[in-house]
Amino acid sequence: MVVQRNAEVRKLALVRIYAVSESDAQVWHDDVIRRCRGILDASASRRAGGAVERKRIVAENDSMIRRYEELLDAAVEMRDFSREFWIVDPNQPTKKKKFFEKIALPGMPSSREVEEDAMSSRWDRCYEALRRSVVPELEARLQRARERKESELKDHDAALARDLSELKRALQKAMSFESLTEIPDGIRIASSVLSDDNGEYRLKVPKGRYYLFARGSRTVFDKEEKYYWVKKVSAPSDESTRCLLGNNNMLDGDENHLWSDLEPLLRNHAELK
Repeated sequence: MVVQRNAEVRKLALVRIYAVSESDAQVWHDDVIRRCRGILDASASRRAGGAVERKRIVAENDSMIRRYEELLDAAVEMRDFSREFWIVDPNQPTKKKKFFEKIALPGMPSSREVEEDAMSSRWDRCYEALRRSVVPELEARLQRARERKESELKDHDAALARDLSELKRALQKAMSFESLTEIPDGIRIASSVLSDDNGEYRLKVPKGRYYLFARGSRTVFDKEEKYYWVKKVSAPSDESTRCLLGNNNMLDGDENHLWSDLEPLLRNHAELK
């Protein structure tokens, strides 16, 4: 076992190497793929559901806001009409018809009281009620409706971001170097051994094809360097075969290994969503 960093070659001692049969490693591989795809599916579903829910929140709140805007516009017009009837000219049948149409709008505050004053031609009282009560009440309702929309969207976006962040962390963990070299329960280990002081190791396995897994580290000054290996090997006979674990067969090295297809598969899967 050797590593090379900054033109310096080091042999790594006391690193445990595990051998897992190709068939068992493939079971592990397929389980990781399924788990990662499941996380991607859950993320896509949550994102799509979040978009639908956000549209619903916007539509419902905008409908309420538009309703209050319409009522407020009507109340302001009624206020101006009543002032005109009181001070200028009460004899305006077209405007009075509009006034009574607007006071009958569903949701208009204090509509009965204002209508009674209007029916009695007490336009000064109509004007004061509309100016001091009805218009301010509708302005307050409109403001609350706008604030409610903002609050609901903020809560929705925060919840969506939190859920997606958790799924992202789960995917990162599933695809981490630690996870891809930590042999899970249920996967049979064919053989394992520690490398000696010279970085040498010897594993005895039956004929067949295997994957070797190992994790090691070394301290350089005050920094710890970590290493992760996975290498496909074959035991074709009873004779010894030399196998070097080095830079090329690290998880992020150039050599193909059990997990080489992981990122492309998941990227293609995500692009199909």
